[in-house]
Amino acid sequence: MSRVSGPDEPRNRQWAFTLLPAFPILLLVLRLWELSGQDLNTMLLLVQHVNALELASSLVISLLETPPALLLTGYVLGSLSLVSTEGSPPTRLETAVERTPDWAITLMVMWSAVVWQLRFLPALVMLVCAAVGLGVRRRGRQDLVTPVCVVLPIAVGVGELLWFGPAIVEALGLGDVPLALLLGLPPLLGPLLTGPLPHLVARPVTHGLVTIGALVTPFLLMAMFLRVPVLPSVAVELKPASGQPGTIVLGNVVTVDDTMTTMLDDDRTVRFVANDLIVAKSLCQGEQRIPYSPVRARGWLVETAALEWLLTRKLPQGDTDPRCEGRLP
Repeated sequence: MSRVSGPDEPRNRQWAFTLLPAFPILLLVLRLWELSGQDLNTMLLLVQHVNALELASSLVISLLETPPALLLTGYVLGSLSLVSTEGSPPTRLETAVERTPDWAITLMVMWSAVVWQLRFLPALVMLVCAAVGLGVRRRGRQDLVTPVCVVLPIAVGVGELLWFGPAIVEALGLGDVPLALLLGLPPLLGPLLTGPLPHLVARPVTHGLVTIGALVTPFLLMAMFLRVPVLPSVAVELKPASGQPGTIVLGNVVTVDDTMTTMLDDDRTVRFVANDLIVAKSLCQGEQRIPYSPVRARGWLVETAALEWLLTRKLPQGDTDPRCEGRLP
């Protein structure tokens, strides 16, 4: 699997750079299409009123964890391939790893530590240990192989299991097996990723995983972004009609003018509500911000990130407002 070069390589790169900006645009269009309930007229209404900055900000915030995950995983797999096939002509992946500076990997690790949720930190520690150990092997530091490639991953893995042990037990008690594996599996795999693979299978395994990741990642990003809110979630209390009690309308605000409030309710139906009929509006939390798992690790929810701890977070109004539950106050 030698490195491919020739006149077609710059042309392939040019095509890649040309198509790369089209992917975010495709994500934004698909998000509006899903939000409209696959109705063309509703989608055109959203395109007319939804600001491009709103969509772009939702895209950036929702995909903050993705770049470091892709780069760190690719770097570790490329390093593993380099160490396992020493002396062979480098492939494109291996060449990219050799050209990646240490400061870039350090930046990716710091980025991940800040934006990744607590449940993903064991995987981050596993990747860091693997990158450090493989870097020692690549540089030929045989004196550091045992302490860095063997002792360090084992010691770190034991510390992780002790730290996350109660959370793993709690997750298993709740029947959340994926979360338990996410917390308990990386410490066990860490020591296995710092050593070379057999020469014959090294490149098929590492490059095959990279190829599968490259094919699957766009679809995973689409699935993630299609659930991201791009419009504010509100509850609107309407005046009671003759002989009828007041009503609550739950949905998303599309636009507000002097006379009407345009909403997209939970059934993906567009509703034009006269402002004279509105008694009160409440900004709600939205189901996207509700934690899926109640599991805590040493008192911290596993679905929170360090960035949420560092920044001051305002509690949404919907935490206490009964209108957000569809009930009149």
